[in-house]
Amino acid sequence: MTIIEGMMSGFSQSVSLEVFPYLFVGSIFGLIIGVIPGLSGHFAMAMAVTFLYTMEPAPGIAFLLGAHATVAQGGGLTAILFSTPGTGQNAATLLDGPPMRDKGEAGIAVGAAMAACFLGATFGALVLGLLIPVLREVVLFFGPPEVFILAFLALTFVAVLGKEDMTRSLIAALLGLLLAMIGVDNVTNTFRFTMNIDALGDGLNLVPVILGLFAVAEMIDLWVRGGTLARDVPKALSARETQAQIFQGIGLAFRNWWLVMRCSAIGTGMGLIPGLGSAPASFVAYGHAKQSSPDKDTFGKGNVKGVIGPEAANDAVEGGALASTLAFGIPGSSSMAILLSGLFILGLDTGPQMLNQNVDIVFVMIFTIIIGNFIGTLVGMFLVNPLSRATSIRASVMVPVLMAVIATGAFAGDRAIFDISIAIVFGIFGYAMKVLNYSRSALLIGFVLGFAVEKNLYLALLLDGPLFVLQPIPMMLAMITVLFLGWNIYTIVRDRKPRISK
Repeated sequence: MTIIEGMMSGFSQSVSLEVFPYLFVGSIFGLIIGVIPGLSGHFAMAMAVTFLYTMEPAPGIAFLLGAHATVAQGGGLTAILFSTPGTGQNAATLLDGPPMRDKGEAGIAVGAAMAACFLGATFGALVLGLLIPVLREVVLFFGPPEVFILAFLALTFVAVLGKEDMTRSLIAALLGLLLAMIGVDNVTNTFRFTMNIDALGDGLNLVPVILGLFAVAEMIDLWVRGGTLARDVPKALSARETQAQIFQGIGLAFRNWWLVMRCSAIGTGMGLIPGLGSAPASFVAYGHAKQSSPDKDTFGKGNVKGVIGPEAANDAVEGGALASTLAFGIPGSSSMAILLSGLFILGLDTGPQMLNQNVDIVFVMIFTIIIGNFIGTLVGMFLVNPLSRATSIRASVMVPVLMAVIATGAFAGDRAIFDISIAIVFGIFGYAMKVLNYSRSALLIGFVLGFAVEKNLYLALLLDGPLFVLQPIPMMLAMITVLFLGWNIYTIVRDRKPRISK
């Protein structure tokens, strides 16, 4: 089957009566899962995969990927409206989304985020369709040395994140790396930093850590200061005003199309590298949006570009992650690992057979991502007004309700009471970081990348010795890292000189 034939067959299947209902139901399910804090894309896919045993390949793929496609959109809604990221990939949206809400621009932020998600997902899906013939050659260039250095390149971007200074951001990022080492060492099988607690043997689960750092910390802050969640909004917006803001936000996303394209390219590129995932991509995209903007000082205070950039990147990631999964059977994320198991259940193999004999299924996936995000955008627009009105509820009512939801999200992953304790501990720690002006986002990206850094460092040393950094691609990435960090240090010193002279 040729590429053109596969594309036409994939589109006709995606909109057929045999497939589209599954796509629609999966998209709504994923949107709802995304709105609930702690229930991420891999949770949605893990639940969806249990229904595949009685399905044909095309409906099964549409249902599975449709559920995953809209999770980021639902998570963006709660990140902006409640300062509670539905998933880890929406954490970067916390930097400018809630400040826009506090200024009475929640509809603008949500409209921009939903449109950016759709555009980013479309970009990633189209790139997947264009790059499949050459993916085999590209991904093989990235082994453990390259991934290790690339992870540190991602860590250096925390120097430009949010409102915190670079030194504190880097301290938080390194602390995140240390926290990722809690548990059994993958090389020596020895326990590290577990304090004789058996539940820590497998390390800290990502979901309760995220919920603690952001959701619980925000609830503590809301309870301490009292009032309402959107404390600076002069009055509640009517349904018409909210819808007007949503369309204004959608227009801003399209007017910033060049930023969307660049951040989508960042997300797709990082998605090609197994193990990095969407959370680092969204942080890197945020850093790029801030660095390339003439109004850097407004980032962290409610700049719509700080919402558009990460939301475009975290949906574009799936195109890249899907590419490496289909071409080599190497899942680029935990969600793609679940997709891989779903393909096996449906009787499909990755690699040459998928790219040649089942190329129509590849295009079913591509159109599922695009159509699923479009459905999520339309449905999400109708959820904004009731959710935004909830931000005017007083803290004494809001905090107990949201804490119950957060506790449920923390418990749902492994059904462990211990995870609720982890969320509470990290909530107190996250609140202290917020008060002391340390970057919680930097700590999270360090934590997310910790496993990839440790595993790939060990493999790089084992395969190439301590001089692996002198290989061409690692050396180029290391030089970019050093230059980027050096440039930021230079700008800080340069900006402080006038104040010192006074």
